[in-house]
Amino acid sequence: PMSSWPLTFLACSGGFSNILYSFGLGYGLSMTANAGLAPVVAKMQKRTLTAFGLACCSMYAAYGVRLTTFLMRRQDEDSYKPRFELLQLKSDMMGISSKFAIVMGVSFSQALYALPLAVATSSSPLRARPVLKAIGWAGVGIAGIGLLIETLADEQKLAAKREAPRLPVMDGLFSYCRHPNYFGEFLFHCGISCMGISGTPIQVAACVFPTFFMAFTLKNSAARSDKEADHRYRNCDGYAQWAENTPVFIPGL
Repeated sequence: PMSSWPLTFLACSGGFSNILYSFGLGYGLSMTANAGLAPVVAKMQKRTLTAFGLACCSMYAAYGVRLTTFLMRRQDEDSYKPRFELLQLKSDMMGISSKFAIVMGVSFSQALYALPLAVATSSSPLRARPVLKAIGWAGVGIAGIGLLIETLADEQKLAAKREAPRLPVMDGLFSYCRHPNYFGEFLFHCGISCMGISGTPIQVAACVFPTFFMAFTLKNSAARSDKEADHRYRNCDGYAQWAENTPVFIPGL
């Protein structure tokens, strides 16, 4: 992960202009950078990249490219411009030390996400027991499902807001939970945690911890979003019933 930090710092350095470029765009660029760095490190250490390692790198790359391109497209949407301008105003009001702390913190956390890839591209999966190999491959599948759900949810909401910016999105995937994109994000992180299952106990714990942190972050983000939505859409037909009867971000719970 430490070899990844300079790259993730560079990827998140847009936060010096707008903090959104650290938390969002920087996240996507960092995941892409980690995906590219892992095979390079493996080659430098004269390790053969296995099918499992390649699948994990591909999943990271797919996530990073998808998130980066989506955020860049969303930034140009009229429905998102007020929020972007608000974030730009907050960024302009922040001092350079605060921006530096954000870039450092976010880039360091993104460097830690390189650990599951470091384990997946090491020799550990080759020596692992069959059950651990199965869990690792299951992680690739879970991450893929999560990425698909998040992509569909983001695209549905983007299209809906383009047509009706002032109305809530309550159909499609949003009829199963209020934040299906968060659900997909959570599944993706569960999957990448499983990718490092063949590591040492300390490595496994380090791979799993970010998933719990992400779950906590998503829960708080959903609560803030729901509070804003309750105020913004309180007069929209069907919103109160949908908000009361629809789970937050895990369908069925």
